[in-house]
Amino acid sequence: MKRASDVSIIVSNYNSSDLINKALESVVLHAGDVSFEVVLIDDASTDGGFTLVDEKYKHDPRFVFIQCEKHIGYSALNLALDRTQSPYLMTLDTDALLWTGALLALVSFMKQHPEAGAATASLYYPNGSQQNYHRRLMTPMRCFFTTVPGRFIDKYFLGLHNYKSYHYDDLDITRVFEIEQPPTASFIFRRAALGSYIVDPDFKQVFLDVDLCRRIYNGGYKIYLVPDAKVTHIKSAAANKKPNMWRDRQYYKDLLTYFKKHYPASVLPMTVVLWFDRVLRTLLIHTVGRAPMR
Repeated sequence: MKRASDVSIIVSNYNSSDLINKALESVVLHAGDVSFEVVLIDDASTDGGFTLVDEKYKHDPRFVFIQCEKHIGYSALNLALDRTQSPYLMTLDTDALLWTGALLALVSFMKQHPEAGAATASLYYPNGSQQNYHRRLMTPMRCFFTTVPGRFIDKYFLGLHNYKSYHYDDLDITRVFEIEQPPTASFIFRRAALGSYIVDPDFKQVFLDVDLCRRIYNGGYKIYLVPDAKVTHIKSAAANKKPNMWRDRQYYKDLLTYFKKHYPASVLPMTVVLWFDRVLRTLLIHTVGRAPMR
């Protein structure tokens, strides 16, 4: 029987096929002594998909290829669960590049810290500057302070206390740091902390990572930033290919899906709050040309 790898790395691609080979190369070059397998999923891309993947990976037994017949979104990650046996699974975006020692640092941390349900690398822009794409878990109160009225109150009466807290203004990527909700760009999970799926298919575009982290915490685990694991990440390269209006509309839909699942008592008032926020943002964009950051 084939021995399970230390980690199964899941790379899901949708119309970012031009980036795949560099991501895969970063795994092969910097895996070190970590035994790995890569599950490469093409989510019905229309830009070439697997045809653009270098032949050397297609003949490497460490690489598994899954072709989706139709586009299913981020829940395509779930296809890797039944096809792997590793104790740890890791999502790696097509626009993410591992640095030397990153994979070893993440796997070693998970082995040494049983309380960790997941861990994330330190993210950097291609120019070498630090990237803070981490957030605290969304709650109805935090959501209010991302709306136009909430941001007004927070900025002019509370000194942006809520904005800074939500965006981890105190983040120190030079030390191990508990993070409630990191992005999935280079995110390693303990299989036992995941349950029966990685991504809830009810989420189409956003808040799927928030839901994932919420489930990990609800299971009694914690999530950490591992500073010795470093990754270059071209932030939201794939997501930015979606039209702005589509992303905006999906943001509100997925946010309400999140509240229905984790804060059901808040759904009615939050529906009203979010409707009002959407109206105000539309009005601001058409009058002053911009709306507050969330």
